[in-house]
Amino acid sequence: MTVRGGAEPARIFYGWWVALAFVVIVFLSTGIRFTVGPFLKPMTADLGIDRGTFSLVISLSLFLYGAVTPLMGALVDRIGSRVVCAAGAVLIAAALQLSARMTTYGEFVLYYGVLLSLGLAATGHVISSATLTRWFVRRRGTAMSLVGAAGMAGLSLLVPVVMWCILTFGWRDAVSLLGLVSLVMVLPLSLFVIRDGPESMGLAPDGVAAPPPSAGVPVERTSVAAALGVPAFWQLAGGMATCGFSMSLIASHGVPMLTDHGFHAMTASSAVGVLGLSSIGGALALGLLSDRVGRRPVLAGLYFARAFALMALFLVDGPVALMIAAAVGGLALSGSIAMTSALTGDIFGRLSVGSIFGSIFLAHQTGSALGSWLGGAVFDATGGYGAAFAIAAALLLVGAGLSATVRVAGPAAAGVTTTPAPRPVAGGR
Repeated sequence: MTVRGGAEPARIFYGWWVALAFVVIVFLSTGIRFTVGPFLKPMTADLGIDRGTFSLVISLSLFLYGAVTPLMGALVDRIGSRVVCAAGAVLIAAALQLSARMTTYGEFVLYYGVLLSLGLAATGHVISSATLTRWFVRRRGTAMSLVGAAGMAGLSLLVPVVMWCILTFGWRDAVSLLGLVSLVMVLPLSLFVIRDGPESMGLAPDGVAAPPPSAGVPVERTSVAAALGVPAFWQLAGGMATCGFSMSLIASHGVPMLTDHGFHAMTASSAVGVLGLSSIGGALALGLLSDRVGRRPVLAGLYFARAFALMALFLVDGPVALMIAAAVGGLALSGSIAMTSALTGDIFGRLSVGSIFGSIFLAHQTGSALGSWLGGAVFDATGGYGAAFAIAAALLLVGAGLSATVRVAGPAAAGVTTTPAPRPVAGGR
């Protein structure tokens, strides 16, 4: 039961409302990031560039997204997620409206490659993870997985919707509409629903009056410098790099790869949609499972299964087989970011996830940049995507090994000094 400093108990812990707000925000932010595939062919034709050049800009965008996530995470730790998300919503809308009017390659780099990536970084998984880790401890895996499922829902729903808009109205109107929708939905949620932590409302994590029992004093805050000396940081970062590589390859080149294999554009986009849709249920189930059996085995299993799912999508033949492969493979595409961010909170403390997971996420986006660029470079060099998908599968197997050996013992085991959490402030808001 939630206690509000002497007020009547709330029936629903407010943390779940914060989680619901981030479900919508991450749905749009991740969906916009993954809709790059349907835009590849019309944009390259209109701007007069090849796939390798297009992929280079997307790689720049993905790397910049990752490069600023430690800064965004640190800003959340300092000034809160509400301000960061609101600024991100405005920046996304402005970048997309400008992109809808671009006519030169330089404008493509600036608007789509730079400005949009900054806005997406301010509304993405790092921001939600940094906030929800403060609100939840015992139900952390479930809360993170809700948002992770929302990200995959963005992939599953926005990709085919955007493809339909492109085929119906043209790519410029599709980009403009994305910007308008993101502003109308994300900005009000950022300003009026999101709160930075339970202490600001006189609450404690999970809605309990005191921290849940544990074997020792819980770790609450660890500096990034101290985290760099813990092997688990680099193991989680390595796994995230393989995750980013594979997901970016699918997002940037999945639809073009399938159309090159003879599938219709809507069939290819629908397959990517099914991929994301089937991952939603998997993400929710994995979140509940991780709260019972631990995050580490779940994360390692995800990377292992994803390696085989990736190759199945490349090798499948026929629309029915494609949809089956997408439905089954989607189960392996969910949960890696949620599990990694939850593990970050478990190991380094719930008040440090913004800065530390932001730093780990830089590895994810570095892998994303490489995946997007390599896909285009391999296609230009060989006329196909086979080598790129094989490399992605091999890297995922490495990620599975790294994740399976993470030591969930906290930084104290490495001699790192941590600081306690702030006490709830009764009646605060």
